Amino acid sequence: MPKENTMDLFGFEQPKTPSLTDEGFEEFWAAYPKCFRKGEKSACKKKWVESYYFSQKNIILKHVQWMATTAAWLQDNGAFIPAPKVYLNQQRWDGADIPEIKAKPMIDPALAKIDADRKKAAPMPEHIRAKLAELRK
Repeated sequence: MPKENTMDLFGFEQPKTPSLTDEGFEEFWAAYPKCFRKGEKSACKKKWVESYYFSQKNIILKHVQWMATTAAWLQDNGAFIPAPKVYLNQQRWDGADIPEIKAKPMIDPALAKIDADRKKAAPMPEHIRAKLAELRK
């Protein structure tokens, strides 16, 4: 098998160009919040591949996941979320300070309040408990 020539005119070895791939794009698309601007998936995929964003997929995904928790993107039911194509074209993750995302509690706030109120409540007096037991018979 012939070896590919990677030398330039001056005899210096040139780095190989990474092959184009859409690796990480589906993760990006799934992580991007649903909003009325989310569209042009094929154009976004083309941009992802041609701009070698697959090589930055981890930082892009982390930035999208963080931005989805910010007030700017949550405000007015996602009215200020940019279109994914705009996000990619403007490279919004570039130079961004991305804090660690804090996990949200998995319990509904209303259920948490009910549970907290139950813990504060006084126990039922024994004579009332006995009368209720008689009534149920």
